[in-house]
Amino acid sequence: MFPYRSLPVARFEAILDEHSGLAGDGARSPPASQIEQGSIRRAIRKLSERIPLLCGLLGQQMPWSARTGIDRFWSALRKLGSTGEILIQLARDFKTSLLGCYRSLRPRWQREHSPA
Repeated sequence: MFPYRSLPVARFEAILDEHSGLAGDGARSPPASQIEQGSIRRAIRKLSERIPLLCGLLGQQMPWSARTGIDRFWSALRKLGSTGEILIQLARDFKTSLLGCYRSLRPRWQREHSPA
Protein backbone atom coordinates (compact mmCIF):
# COMPACT_ATOMS: atom_id res chain seq x y z
CA MET A 1 0.00 0.00 0.00
CA PHE A 2 1.35 3.37 -0.98
CA PRO A 3 0.84 6.54 1.02
CA TYR A 4 -1.57 9.15 -0.28
CA ARG A 5 -0.09 11.39 -2.95
CA SER A 6 -1.76 14.38 -4.49
CA LEU A 7 -2.34 14.51 -8.22
CA PRO A 8 -1.83 17.80 -10.09
CA VAL A 9 -5.06 19.12 -11.62
CA ALA A 10 -3.57 19.37 -15.12
CA ARG A 11 -2.41 15.74 -14.97
CA PHE A 12 -5.79 14.52 -13.71
CA GLU A 13 -7.55 16.51 -16.44
CA ALA A 14 -5.28 15.05 -19.15
CA ILE A 15 -5.81 11.49 -17.92
CA LEU A 16 -9.59 11.80 -17.78
CA ASP A 17 -9.69 13.62 -21.12
CA GLU A 18 -7.77 10.73 -22.67
CA HIS A 19 -9.95 8.13 -20.90
CA SER A 20 -13.13 9.87 -22.09
CA GLY A 21 -11.94 10.36 -25.66
CA LEU A 22 -11.58 14.15 -25.37
CA ALA A 23 -7.83 14.30 -25.94
CA GLY A 24 -6.74 15.75 -29.26
CA ASP A 25 -5.19 13.67 -32.02
CA GLY A 26 -1.95 12.11 -30.85
CA ALA A 27 -2.12 13.87 -27.49
CA ARG A 28 -1.29 11.05 -25.12
CA SER A 29 -0.17 11.65 -21.58
CA PRO A 30 2.93 9.84 -20.35
CA PRO A 31 2.33 6.54 -18.54
CA ALA A 32 1.66 6.81 -14.83
CA SER A 33 4.07 5.48 -12.25
CA GLN A 34 2.84 2.85 -9.82
CA ILE A 35 2.35 5.45 -7.08
CA GLU A 36 0.54 7.80 -9.46
CA GLN A 37 -1.73 4.95 -10.61
CA GLY A 38 -2.96 4.56 -7.04
CA SER A 39 -3.70 8.29 -6.83
CA ILE A 40 -5.54 8.16 -10.16
CA ARG A 41 -7.66 5.18 -9.09
CA ARG A 42 -8.62 6.86 -5.81
CA ALA A 43 -9.47 10.14 -7.54
CA ILE A 44 -11.62 8.44 -10.20
CA ARG A 45 -13.40 6.30 -7.59
CA LYS A 46 -14.15 9.37 -5.44
CA LEU A 47 -15.32 11.37 -8.45
CA SER A 48 -17.58 8.49 -9.56
CA GLU A 49 -19.19 8.44 -6.10
CA ARG A 50 -19.90 12.19 -6.29
CA ILE A 51 -21.49 12.28 -9.75
CA PRO A 52 -25.10 12.49 -8.43
CA LEU A 53 -24.18 15.29 -6.00
CA LEU A 54 -22.23 17.28 -8.57
CA CYS A 55 -24.95 16.87 -11.20
CA GLY A 56 -27.47 18.08 -8.64
CA LEU A 57 -25.37 21.14 -7.80
CA LEU A 58 -24.69 22.05 -11.41
CA GLY A 59 -28.35 21.47 -12.32
CA GLN A 60 -29.36 22.20 -15.88
CA GLN A 61 -25.76 22.73 -16.94
CA MET A 62 -25.36 18.94 -16.84
CA PRO A 63 -27.41 16.72 -19.18
CA TRP A 64 -29.26 13.77 -17.67
CA SER A 65 -26.93 11.34 -19.49
CA ALA A 66 -24.01 12.69 -17.41
CA ARG A 67 -25.35 10.70 -14.45
CA THR A 68 -24.75 7.37 -16.20
CA GLY A 69 -20.99 7.04 -15.87
CA ILE A 70 -17.65 8.70 -15.45
CA ASP A 71 -16.98 9.10 -19.20
CA ARG A 72 -20.25 10.88 -19.97
CA PHE A 73 -20.03 12.91 -16.77
CA TRP A 74 -16.49 14.05 -17.57
CA SER A 75 -17.40 14.92 -21.17
CA ALA A 76 -20.34 17.04 -19.98
CA LEU A 77 -18.29 18.64 -17.21
CA ARG A 78 -15.46 19.61 -19.56
CA LYS A 79 -17.95 21.43 -21.79
CA LEU A 80 -18.32 23.85 -18.87
CA GLY A 81 -14.62 24.75 -18.94
CA SER A 82 -11.22 23.63 -17.76
CA THR A 83 -10.89 21.64 -14.57
CA GLY A 84 -9.33 24.66 -12.87
CA GLU A 85 -12.33 26.84 -13.80
CA ILE A 86 -14.75 24.15 -12.62
CA LEU A 87 -12.93 23.81 -9.29
CA ILE A 88 -13.16 27.57 -8.77
CA GLN A 89 -16.89 27.57 -9.57
CA LEU A 90 -17.59 24.66 -7.21
CA ALA A 91 -15.63 26.30 -4.39
CA ARG A 92 -17.12 29.76 -4.91
CA ASP A 93 -20.74 28.84 -5.56
CA PHE A 94 -21.21 25.58 -3.63
CA LYS A 95 -18.34 25.40 -1.10
CA THR A 96 -17.30 21.99 -2.40
CA SER A 97 -14.86 20.39 -4.83
CA LEU A 98 -14.80 17.56 -7.36
CA LEU A 99 -13.51 14.95 -4.94
CA GLY A 100 -14.86 16.06 -1.57
CA CYS A 101 -16.50 18.60 0.66
CA TYR A 102 -13.43 20.09 2.25
CA ARG A 103 -13.65 21.58 5.71
CA SER A 104 -11.69 24.65 4.60
CA LEU A 105 -14.40 25.53 2.05
CA ARG A 106 -17.15 25.71 4.68
CA PRO A 107 -18.13 29.08 6.15
CA ARG A 108 -15.99 30.00 9.16
CA TRP A 109 -18.85 29.58 11.65
CA GLN A 110 -19.35 25.96 10.51
CA ARG A 111 -15.63 25.12 10.64
CA GLU A 112 -15.31 26.26 14.25
CA HIS A 113 -18.02 23.85 15.43
CA SER A 114 -17.23 20.81 13.31
CA PRO A 115 -14.80 18.04 14.23
CA ALA A 116 -11.41 18.15 12.54
